[in-house]
Amino acid sequence: MNQRLYYLVCAPGVATARQAIWVATCLLQLTLFTVIVPLPLPGAQPEAIAIHHDPQFFIDDYLVDNRWGVNYLTETVTRLFHQPQKDHRNPVIPENGGYLNVLRDEQTGLFRMWYEQYWYQSAEPLKYTFGIGYAESTDGLHWKRPRIGKYKFKGTRDNNIVLLGPGNGLAQAQFLLEVPAKYKRGYKYVMLWSTYVAGENGLHLVGSQNGIDWDPASDTRISPDFVPDTHTSIVWDPKLKKFVCFTRAVNIYTGEGQRRKISRLEHTALWEPWPILPQNILLPDTLDARTNHNYFYGMPTRYYAGIYWGFLWPYQHQKDIFTELAFSRDGIRFDRLADRPHLVDPGPRNSWDAGMVLASPSWVEVGDEWWIYYSGSKQQHDTYEQDTGIGLLRVRKEGLVSLHSPAGGGHVVTRLLRWPGGKLLVNADLADSQLTVRVTDYDRQPLKDFDSQPSLPLTGDSTRHEVHWEAGDLRDLQGRLLRLEFFMNGEADLYTFLAAPSGDR
Repeated sequence: MNQRLYYLVCAPGVATARQAIWVATCLLQLTLFTVIVPLPLPGAQPEAIAIHHDPQFFIDDYLVDNRWGVNYLTETVTRLFHQPQKDHRNPVIPENGGYLNVLRDEQTGLFRMWYEQYWYQSAEPLKYTFGIGYAESTDGLHWKRPRIGKYKFKGTRDNNIVLLGPGNGLAQAQFLLEVPAKYKRGYKYVMLWSTYVAGENGLHLVGSQNGIDWDPASDTRISPDFVPDTHTSIVWDPKLKKFVCFTRAVNIYTGEGQRRKISRLEHTALWEPWPILPQNILLPDTLDARTNHNYFYGMPTRYYAGIYWGFLWPYQHQKDIFTELAFSRDGIRFDRLADRPHLVDPGPRNSWDAGMVLASPSWVEVGDEWWIYYSGSKQQHDTYEQDTGIGLLRVRKEGLVSLHSPAGGGHVVTRLLRWPGGKLLVNADLADSQLTVRVTDYDRQPLKDFDSQPSLPLTGDSTRHEVHWEAGDLRDLQGRLLRLEFFMNGEADLYTFLAAPSGDR
């Protein structure tokens, strides 16, 4: 302490009133500008996130403890959405369209698609029906609709219909389930579908060995009298050990303005009747109301790498539908990107997809890309007779969202992680930058038994940069608590990182 200040403080009565004011000012300045570092309680342990050998996304700040720009007064690291691009060959399947799912056979590499077919028969009386069609492709671009000949549809058996439902009609809104094999009852494929047929109305599950012949003996109605009238999806949550369904709460809300919202069901079993107790978990807000998209037509959802990926369909009543990204870590609280970018927009006026575009989250990984398929319609929702097709979107693998560093560079520091073992791979576009990674402890100090220096710099654009250090190997740190600190020396996009399982050294 300043000697004069010490004297005045320790010798009260000596100071004049003016000196007393000066002392008080000095003490206030000491209080304001002294940083007090609290000591942790004895035995206290910092909280850590246990990660696995899945891609770790920066779609939110769940894994991020801090991020900032090198020129922090004017720049920062921001979250950036990368809109998938429509393939120039669209539509890849013309004159057909509806809710769809695409899978790729893990053994043959064959692309396989199931989609809802719509048959408009007359206006007066109003009559239409649905069926589930099938298509396949060796390259995902050129599709073949095999002649299956099982059901009469549109007046002929010369078609690709694989399921028509009871009474030969109204099988709709199919969804192919991605669940552990033990829940498939020995079938390779399990499909959710719905129907309005009296006595059979509700959600059904059915199994198949080849995706074309669906076993009627397996058909199980899991929700009698509950028909959501949208692309309902069921996913398996390995954390909850439950099946989670995203649908509409049509048993509670019947009016169009009430029921077109996103609700949730869950159950511990799959093939038995579900408790129909939906709760709405996503509602339109002020930003939706600005364009009169006051409804959500549906949200087909996929669970991937610990995240629920919802492909949300904002809907302007009887008008257009587009697709937007929604996401959740727990399947209950869904977030949407702040500026609400569209995953896919309707096309130009009079184009084949000008009216409605409904994308499916059943993307297929093709090389370093995700291929996302969507159904499109030339007309908007107020037209019964629709001209439809199916299109393809292409985006970087794991590349819907990145953390973007400015030209001056930026830092991203993760929360404390429990490292699952393996080497570090990074999905990043470093065409105009370099990236290095430091490994630190909770206090952001180097680990005592690991390289205290940043990694060797990475450059270029790759979905799987491999990170190396001169004096350390992350494979030796299995089970340890650590932070990863990413430094981008220039403008760059950091998409994901991955703890790849340990291999040969």
